[in-house]
Amino acid sequence: MNTTRAALLMSAVILCGCATRQAQRPNADSSRGFTPALERPGLGTSWGELRESWVEPAQFVRASPSQPDEQARIYYNDREGATAMLAFLHGESHDASGLRPAQGGALRFGIRDGVGAWLGCREARGRRIATGEHGTRYEVVLKNDARHAVEVLVSVDGLDAMDGGPASFKKRGYVLAPSETLAVEGFRTSRSTVAAFRFGGISGSYGQRRHGDATNAGVIGVAVFNEKRRPSPADRTDSPDHAWRAAASKPGGDTHHFSTPPDA
Repeated sequence: MNTTRAALLMSAVILCGCATRQAQRPNADSSRGFTPALERPGLGTSWGELRESWVEPAQFVRASPSQPDEQARIYYNDREGATAMLAFLHGESHDASGLRPAQGGALRFGIRDGVGAWLGCREARGRRIATGEHGTRYEVVLKNDARHAVEVLVSVDGLDAMDGGPASFKKRGYVLAPSETLAVEGFRTSRSTVAAFRFGGISGSYGQRRHGDATNAGVIGVAVFNEKRRPSPADRTDSPDHAWRAAASKPGGDTHHFSTPPDA
């Protein structure tokens, strides 16, 4: 087992792998001993081809504006990297593929490949580690088991899946009705398209190419917000800062700010 690589991977992913906070800039990485993206092994998420994915505005008032009720993460890497990460954690690991509950249990989530098969995933010491393959497409699958609607923020490599910028609890996400399942297929580029999530090298990841920062590469995070039970009239005023839900028909044009290509 390559213990040096294991330590490198876990320092890059565990120590600064928070998918829901702003990433450090590259010069801060070097001062902390992080390996530059061009040298770091493993996988990140690249900007893939456009795929149709329809959404429409959703009225949803959070019970807490910026404090999620549930959170969960999946760490991912290539086969060698995932094996090294599990070894670094020590102890027994068990299968954690498919849909698994976030902390709190109302939401289950998992990672599926482009043909609908669940990615192999192991859990050790409370950490889920998935094995991906360079070049393949994947999607983040969400399932709301609650009897009420929830809003879910999805972050990939520390970037918000809705606008491609640094993840933040203050941003808006997807609203899921009770028992609804949603597949988030990529970084949203408009109300009708997303740029597919594809595994790739760290240096070619969207975070590195768009923001010059791959600190959080290898982490997929979700944050779940419950709905406010008795919204006031002020809560329901029209605002451009709204959540989104899956649409049954293709929407028209929009001016909302979504993700932009890495070379834009």
